[in-house]
Amino acid sequence: MHAFPKTTRCLLACCVLLSACSLLQQPAAPQLPHAPAIHPSPAQPPVDSKVELLLKEANHLAARVKNGELNRTAAADQLNSYRLHLIGANLVDDNSFAMYRYLAVERDAGRLSQEESQARMEMRLREWLRRWPKMQPKPATPVFTNFLLKLYGLPSLGY
Repeated sequence: MHAFPKTTRCLLACCVLLSACSLLQQPAAPQLPHAPAIHPSPAQPPVDSKVELLLKEANHLAARVKNGELNRTAAADQLNSYRLHLIGANLVDDNSFAMYRYLAVERDAGRLSQEESQARMEMRLREWLRRWPKMQPKPATPVFTNFLLKLYGLPSLGY
């Protein structure tokens, strides 16, 4: 995250702590075409565009957290709903999201600092970078994980 100015890093860190899935709070998400994670439709935006769409939504939600409209967990739930509509579920993204949401809950409860939360998320992302080359079968679009990797200034998972 050294390539971003401090305010952008804070905003991005807030975004990282916002993503999560909750069945208790499913907000109205944009109705985007849904393609299976393994066989994306040619009409779907390219993967890089999907990462940018997630970043845009995360920035929007981070602003709502900053304004006190949402807590981190609620924002994470909304980002996850958006993620599922945009790209669907897959093992890698679901696992990354589970950690992301857990950290949002812990931050909201005051049990983790921003630094501790970021360190734990980075450890999870580095674990996926280590496991990815040997993983079989690989999901076609670990977009959410690549979104997080981008926020942390780490290389994306290859395809």
